[in-house]
Amino acid sequence: MIQIRNTRLLNLTFYVIVLIMIIIGLIFMPDAFTKATTTALCIAFGLVYAFGFRIADTPVRAAVYFAVQIILVSWLMISSSPSDVFNLLFYLLALQAVLILPSQAALAWIIGFFVIDSLSVLWSRGAAGATSVLFYAAAFLLAGVFGYTMRQSEIARRQNEQLLEELRTTQRQLQDLALAEERTRLAREMHDSLGHRLTVTIVQLEGAQRLIPTDPGRATRIIATMRGEIKEALSELRRTVTALRSPVTNNLTLDTALATLSQTFQQNTGVPTHLSVTPGFPVLPESYRLAFYRAAQEALTNIQRHARAHNGWLQLSADDHQITLLVEDDGKGMDNQGDNSTGSGLIGLRERAEQLGGEVQLVGRPGGGTQLIFTAPLPKHETDL
Repeated sequence: MIQIRNTRLLNLTFYVIVLIMIIIGLIFMPDAFTKATTTALCIAFGLVYAFGFRIADTPVRAAVYFAVQIILVSWLMISSSPSDVFNLLFYLLALQAVLILPSQAALAWIIGFFVIDSLSVLWSRGAAGATSVLFYAAAFLLAGVFGYTMRQSEIARRQNEQLLEELRTTQRQLQDLALAEERTRLAREMHDSLGHRLTVTIVQLEGAQRLIPTDPGRATRIIATMRGEIKEALSELRRTVTALRSPVTNNLTLDTALATLSQTFQQNTGVPTHLSVTPGFPVLPESYRLAFYRAAQEALTNIQRHARAHNGWLQLSADDHQITLLVEDDGKGMDNQGDNSTGSGLIGLRERAEQLGGEVQLVGRPGGGTQLIFTAPLPKHETDL
C-alpha cells in the first residue's frame, strides 16, 4: 500500500468539497430536520476522513474506512432530495482508493462505488436514470485515472529520493576512498623521502659520535652534512603539509588553484614559473581538480628537487575529448633526475590518471629539461554539454 506523504492539496480539495456539500444542504434541503441531518452526515464524512484516511495503511483498515464512508454517503443520498449532488463524495472515495490501494483492490472498490451510485439513481428515477449511469461511469473513470496519475507521481518522487540518497552515499564513499588513497600516497612519499633522509642521518650521526674522540674534524664535517640533510628533510615535511592544505579543497577552480600553486612555487624557489590556460576552460568535478592539482604539485616538486632549472612552465588545456596538463622545465633533463618512472610520486600520479581513464607521461623536453604530461578524458557531464 502507498502512504501519501504530502496530502495538503488532497486535504484542501476534500474539505472544500465537504464544505460545499454542507452549504448545498443548508440552501436546498426542504426542511430543518433534513438540513440538520445533511450537515451532520457531511461533518461526519469529513471527520472520518481526517482521522481515518491517514491510518488506512493496511487492507483491513482501508476496508473499514471505505465501508464507513459508503454508509455515510448512502445515508446522505437516502435522506436528501435531490440526492444526486452527493454523488461527488463517491468520486472522492474512488480517488482515495486509487491513491492508497493496489490497482486490483482499488478497481474493486471503484466498481463497488459505481454500482451503489448507479443503483441509487435507477431506484429513484427508473429507466430515466440510465443516462446518469453513463455519466457516472465517465466520472469514476476520470477519478480513477487522476488518482492513478497522482499515485505514480508519488512513487516516482520516492524513487527519486531513494536515488538521490544513494548518490549521496556513493559520493561520500568516493570522498572517503579518495582521502584514503591520498593518505596512502603521502605515506609512501614520506617513507621514500623523509624516512630515507632521517635514517641516513641517524646512521651518520652515530658514526660522527664514534669519530669525535679520534677524528673530531671529520666528525664535524659529517655533522655539517647531516645538518643539510635535516634541513632538506624539514623542507620535505613542509611540502607534505602544503599538500595537505591544498587550495583545491576550498572549491577553487583548477586554473585558479594552479595559479596560486605556481606563484607560491616561484616565491619559495626563485624559479620563474609560467602558467597558461586555454580560454573557456571547463569547470571540473572535485576528483578531476584534485588529480590535476596533484600532478602539477608533483611535477613542480621534482623540478625543485632535481632539475636545477631556470624556468618552469605549466600549460592547462582542454578540447572536446580530453584535458591535458603539461609541466616542463629547462633543467638537466631526465638522466640527472632522481625521480624516475618507478618513483613513488609518479606511481601515485599514474594511479590517479588510471582512476580517471587517463595516463601520465614523463619525457625529455626538446632543447633540454623534462616534460610531464597528465591527460584524462573530459568528464561525461562536460561532453554532454
